[in-house]
Amino acid sequence: MDLRQMRAFVALADNLHFGRAAESLGVSQPALSQLLSKLEAEMGAELVVRTSREVSLSPVGELFLEGCRRTLSEALRAEEIVRDAPLGINAHLVIGTLGAGANGPLPEMISGFRATTQGLVVELHHHSNSATLEREILAGSLDLGVVRSISNEQLVASRRLLDEQFVVYLPDSHPLAARERVRLHELAAEDFILWPRYHGPSYYDLIISGCQRAGFTPRITGYGTSLESQLALVAAGIGVTLQAESNSSIIRAGVRCIPLAADLDATLWLAYRRWHRPPIVDRFLADSPTVEQRIRQWGSHASTQGAGL
Repeated sequence: MDLRQMRAFVALADNLHFGRAAESLGVSQPALSQLLSKLEAEMGAELVVRTSREVSLSPVGELFLEGCRRTLSEALRAEEIVRDAPLGINAHLVIGTLGAGANGPLPEMISGFRATTQGLVVELHHHSNSATLEREILAGSLDLGVVRSISNEQLVASRRLLDEQFVVYLPDSHPLAARERVRLHELAAEDFILWPRYHGPSYYDLIISGCQRAGFTPRITGYGTSLESQLALVAAGIGVTLQAESNSSIIRAGVRCIPLAADLDATLWLAYRRWHRPPIVDRFLADSPTVEQRIRQWGSHASTQGAGL
């Protein structure tokens, strides 16, 4: 078994179509079939289920896929180390994050770590939900992830980063726009703009249940798949939107950000693999006193700025 066979298997798993997979690899379809047949023979197991109508992975193939992704990711990391060494680069850190992490404490964390780590290159990826981040961490594509929750605690460890309150974004012309703080029940008559539930079911449910505890079910008149799109809808007068305080660093013309009273809260976690993680992750975790200090500094700054947005 070699990396070429693994890449062929992953391409087929991603496309579930021999023609598209072969095209993505730049090989002929017969060559792809030969690679996969040889791989299955070497493994002594059926990895791909082929019928006249569809292609799918066998249960063993599903398990094998995660190992392939992890191995290919480590191979790519090894290539990067060799390529970067002549440039004086001796550390490469790949981080995935939700918007709240990027808009909140993550820049301070990276800044603190970079100050103590020479030759560091940081690669930052934005994801819209924690489940995708967790899969990427397990596959080895990410070293660290800033998430709201994790499901596989046996394989993914986490460290609490931040417990945060919420803010409400509303149009400049809104009667509550001049307030320094708003209670959630005061928004009962408003139209709401939310993230689609598939972007993060637990986060969506947190907002709905919080509103219900405040005595109302939110009337949803808009959805946005990014913070920017939701704020555009707020500016258009479609409704108001509730966001974690980390996002209060983002402002937009025509929109006002007001802190909510302590009616809703959420937690950000730093997630990473329990085992088989690169040394750079342990160095980052060992730097935690500096990281935690910078998080506190960010929290203090955010609370000072929040009322003025």
